[in-house]
Amino acid sequence: MSLLTLSIVFYFLAFVSSLVSYFLNKAEKLTRLFLFVALLFYMLYAIILSVKVGSFPFADTYGFYSLLGNVILGILIIISFKYEYLWKFSAFFAIFGILSTLLAMPAEPSPYRSPLYSLHITSALASYAFAFLGGLSSMFKLFLETRLKHKNITGFFMPLSLLRGAERLSMNLSFLFFTLTLIFGSFWSRSFFGKHWVNDPKLIFVLYLWTYYAVAVHLNLLKRIKPKTLSYAVILGMVFTVLNILFVRHEL
Repeated sequence: MSLLTLSIVFYFLAFVSSLVSYFLNKAEKLTRLFLFVALLFYMLYAIILSVKVGSFPFADTYGFYSLLGNVILGILIIISFKYEYLWKFSAFFAIFGILSTLLAMPAEPSPYRSPLYSLHITSALASYAFAFLGGLSSMFKLFLETRLKHKNITGFFMPLSLLRGAERLSMNLSFLFFTLTLIFGSFWSRSFFGKHWVNDPKLIFVLYLWTYYAVAVHLNLLKRIKPKTLSYAVILGMVFTVLNILFVRHEL
């Protein structure tokens, strides 16, 4: 049985045990174990493939989306060990893990054998992941603030301080990794094409995203933007990032 298949099996077991935990208040620790093992099998597969091809493990959008999904899930699982109430979303975690892992099935190995290419794509993956997590944090933050304003917080358990911190941390990390994406991309382009910049649509859109997050981060540092406006800006950044991931394609 392949590592990918094992990952899907354990994600499914995590989904089943999460339902048992929800309805019978049992098997909560088992759910965590299944999720961790599923993610471990997936990451082992990605690492082994990366070593085998000598570069970033995947060459197409299927593989990139698959790895992005599992990286986001891994970040959420790590955060959940500190903030226990996030385990209430374990059924969603499991389904998200299954769908993300299935995308790796038709993915093709990377044809580029360059550490700079690997660093470029890995930085892009991290920047997308934190942009997505930042947008989710901002949406939950605005939702919770609205409910607090109307004095209606029944059933909502996520602390506002956590969401505010996650929003700003994710925004800053997105900017950092977009910066690294452009730097590593420039060096890889120089070694592969003989010049530091190529007019590729994907790379141009990343430059736009870097500029957008640079403005948002510095306005926040200078305290020239209101918290609510910042949340809308982070959500908009997530939307731009998703558009880049889904609709903008490389021409090289």
